[in-house]
Amino acid sequence: MRAKALRLLALCCLAAACCEGSERAVSAPAVEGGPGRVLYLTHCQGCHGLEGRGDGPAAGSLRTPPADLTRLWKTYGTPLERKRLAQYIDGRGLLEVHGSREMPLWGDEFFEDAPPLTPNLVEGAKQHLISVLVEYLETIQTERRS
Repeated sequence: MRAKALRLLALCCLAAACCEGSERAVSAPAVEGGPGRVLYLTHCQGCHGLEGRGDGPAAGSLRTPPADLTRLWKTYGTPLERKRLAQYIDGRGLLEVHGSREMPLWGDEFFEDAPPLTPNLVEGAKQHLISVLVEYLETIQTERRS
């Protein structure tokens, strides 16, 4: 329970730090790749690997190999179709007829322990975190089509 509360607090701080036009500056150590890289390292690298090539430490234990995230342009175009990619990462709106997936539904995972009285705030924060992650994924694309 304590670990989940700490994770929620950390995600709230990250969401607040990422918001543009914030009235107060949030002081945090600079990370190459920004807050999207922090989210990626925290939630994605275990399966997708440090560089996003699908070679993370947990990759071998999965039934379906994790995607090479450096080649998302093959599915999502150049530039990436951010809205479509965000919907996939969120996962809550996908049709069940496509079968189950091993990747977590991040729309459910982010802030899973949030108080039920704040659904609009939590939903906005979820969407913002996914957007920040998608922006980071755009920066790691390795090959581009013309």
